[in-house]
Amino acid sequence: MMRITPGCCASLLVVLAFFFSSAAMALPKVVHHHDVEHCRFLGKVHGSSGHGRHHGHGWKSIAKHRALVKGKKLGATHVVWHNAKAIGAFNGVVDGRAYACKSHH
Repeated sequence: MMRITPGCCASLLVVLAFFFSSAAMALPKVVHHHDVEHCRFLGKVHGSSGHGRHHGHGWKSIAKHRALVKGKKLGATHVVWHNAKAIGAFNGVVDGRAYACKSHH
């Protein structure tokens, strides 16, 4: 017979808390402009990689992540990238447009 221990229950609670917090923390989905034709435009989002080397992470992924976080704060479900510009060898900026869509594309 299997015994349920307090440690087992605590572990399960940690896993469930992580699962639900991850879902709540989901960033907007990156899509093409034709995917947001019936969505509400919320605003422009901008992300910068900051300055310096990024320990093996490309500047573009850092800048995009920061822009997606801004989109999430606006209530966006989707983001369309508009522009990405390198600034030197290790840094850059991205611009996008944030949308709220009723149905998920």
